[in-house]
Amino acid sequence: MKNFKTILIVTLILDIMQCIPLVLAKMGGEMKNQMINDFNIEGLASSSPGLEVLDMMLYIFGFIILGSIFSVIYALRLKTLDGLKSATFILFIIHLFWTLPDFITLISGGSAHPPLAIMVLTLIPVIGLYYVSQKGELKS
Repeated sequence: MKNFKTILIVTLILDIMQCIPLVLAKMGGEMKNQMINDFNIEGLASSSPGLEVLDMMLYIFGFIILGSIFSVIYALRLKTLDGLKSATFILFIIHLFWTLPDFITLISGGSAHPPLAIMVLTLIPVIGLYYVSQKGELKS
């Protein structure tokens, strides 16, 4: 699995899947209520300023993941080995630091992290991007 295109497409698909809860939470409803409950902050659901901060956080995270998605799409267009290795390493760093807070929360005993299955899925792009940035080959 040393093909850049394969890893980038898998990364793109998983990034889009990660974006879905943010969109659903931003639209309100049950996903937003579940997120508020997971934060375990007393009075957040009834605090207008608190909900504004949550909405702003969802808005910012949405644009960050959108930027990541467009970066992966751009990397798919690169043709040189050096360019692909550089791009996948930078994407590895971005994805690593995007997933790191969830793992720190899990290790520290907090409850505001996604389910373990989702956390494992977020590791696939991190590992794949690092691997191809080091050992990737252009498909002839």
